[in-house]
Amino acid sequence: MKESNLEVKVGFFVLAGLAAVAMLIVAFGKFGNYLKKTYPVIVEFQDARDILKNSKVLWRGAQIGVVADTPTYHAGEDFVELTLKIDDGIGIPTGSKFRIDQYGMLGDRFVRVVPPEKGDGTFLTSGARVKGEQEVGLNAMLASAGPALDEIRSAARRVDEFARSATGLVQDAEKGKGPLYTIMKDEKMAADMKALVANLRKHGPLFYSDDSTQPEDKKPKKTEKPSAPSRVVR
Repeated sequence: MKESNLEVKVGFFVLAGLAAVAMLIVAFGKFGNYLKKTYPVIVEFQDARDILKNSKVLWRGAQIGVVADTPTYHAGEDFVELTLKIDDGIGIPTGSKFRIDQYGMLGDRFVRVVPPEKGDGTFLTSGARVKGEQEVGLNAMLASAGPALDEIRSAARRVDEFARSATGLVQDAEKGKGPLYTIMKDEKMAADMKALVANLRKHGPLFYSDDSTQPEDKKPKKTEKPSAPSRVVR
């Protein structure tokens, strides 16, 4: 009889423990979302990237619902639909703004509900369809900077290719071959290059003039400063 009572007590405590664990899972886990009474609000976004199912819907920092599913696209439309499950009893004023935001640079994304400055006393009904606003702030800037970053990467690749080509020319010249070596060994080309550098230094790139083609008598002559008269010490 005593063993039977002990088994009953053990079984009771096991069931109580399992019930407590189940209650904690429902209270703090996502299973609790399925037990809440909610109503849907459909938001049209032009871009709802990285929004996942069960992402939070926040009102002034307080959670008032979750995202029912991932964004839905219908052929021929220029937007995606995002269905929100708003907790029953939470009234969203008509004219509220819906934005996609993010916790920091690498945090989760969520839907932020911004109330209107002045409400008219009406609220969104179940199944209401509204338009979401484009994302603003640093995250949007980083997203829009994608094409510019691609151009910068392309320019960097071109510079890298040019540097490799120049390195190859120098290496070939050291081995006694290649166009750079030919220029270095050709006296006329070397003289032309020397004259080009001298003219650039003298006239600059904007007012470039080739003095080597002018006759000797027309070339500007250097003006010599008159020497100071020597003093005679008596």
